[in-house]
Amino acid sequence: MRQPAGRLLYVGTYERDYPRNALTIAALRRAGYRVDEVHVPVFERARDKTGGFLRITSLLRLAGRLTGAYAWLALRMARRLSRADAVIFGYIGQADVLLLGPLARARGRPVIFNPLVTLTDTLVEDRRLVRAGSVGARWLAALDRAALHRADLVLVDTPQNGDYLVRCFGVPPGRIAVVPVGADDRLFRRRNRAPSRPNGPLRVLFYGKYTPLHGVETIIEAAARLRGEDVRFELIGVGQRAAESRALAARLGLTAVEFRDWVAFEDLPAQIAEADVVLGIFGDTEKAARVVPNKVFQAMAMGAAIVTRDGPATREVLRHEVSALLVPPADPEALARAILTLRDPARRQALGAAARAAFEATGSLDALAARLGDVLGAALPEPSRAALRGQRT
Repeated sequence: MRQPAGRLLYVGTYERDYPRNALTIAALRRAGYRVDEVHVPVFERARDKTGGFLRITSLLRLAGRLTGAYAWLALRMARRLSRADAVIFGYIGQADVLLLGPLARARGRPVIFNPLVTLTDTLVEDRRLVRAGSVGARWLAALDRAALHRADLVLVDTPQNGDYLVRCFGVPPGRIAVVPVGADDRLFRRRNRAPSRPNGPLRVLFYGKYTPLHGVETIIEAAARLRGEDVRFELIGVGQRAAESRALAARLGLTAVEFRDWVAFEDLPAQIAEADVVLGIFGDTEKAARVVPNKVFQAMAMGAAIVTRDGPATREVLRHEVSALLVPPADPEALARAILTLRDPARRQALGAAARAAFEATGSLDALAARLGDVLGAALPEPSRAALRGQRT
């Protein structure tokens, strides 16, 4: 029987079904690690963590739930630490690291933080729900900094986000490791793709939470420029700017844009399969230049023809006019032109095939497992490193 590469505790109030957490756990297990979850659901109760979620009454209720959660987590974690090689805290986990990380350190176990984003980046700089320079912004920055500096290893999704943590929070570069977000290719499979139809409108799909990162207003304005063309847009999701986006489409009198609320996560592959073109993100925020979001990797996994914003992070995994069409951020005219070029089924097929190949190299479960195996092999105590070397020989 093959010996496990090591035993890990994935601990906290993290969103268990959020792709970054679910994929990390699945990839670690594929790499040969035994992963035990010690989890209390807290943040899953609200899909949209903007607006009412940030009101004082909601935050007080959240604080009450977290108090009970941490008491239970500390007890369960303490019982299992003796059999663990390291402890991982996932997204959303800043408070988890600060409150539970000391238990791991007291037992000599490395603390690995898999935050995906900082609270500052999301709430202050991107979504602008907390005013820059305010007391709240300074408090969030202090929370981010404290959590990041208490981790022995921080997993980031792109080199650009790693540079951001070094620049803005002083995280030592040697404590940062890049692991792309990827996608679950057990669910998002290329064979789920529907064949291109010779007739009918070009079907363009976007799904997401309508954050500034997504730049949905750029999609709507591109749709306005394509008025009269045989192109239909379907936008799925709810979130911060959903109401404004629907109002903009109404003001522009767009009849070829359909809005839908959330679909179940397991139904997303069917939506991608029915689309001719899948859209990524188009925001012009600094964060948008540093990320390759879940939706792009999911579309890559299914061999879809993708249009998304250009940027240094995107070019780490996609090549313009080879595996995707990359357009300038917040440029509806460029987006409209790119969509029109994809009326050619052969061009869509070529882009999709190259996107799938890029996915297999960077974002598949096998690719993530290999990357995590390399990263954690260097971070775990010597007995686990020896087991990992033995597994690979």
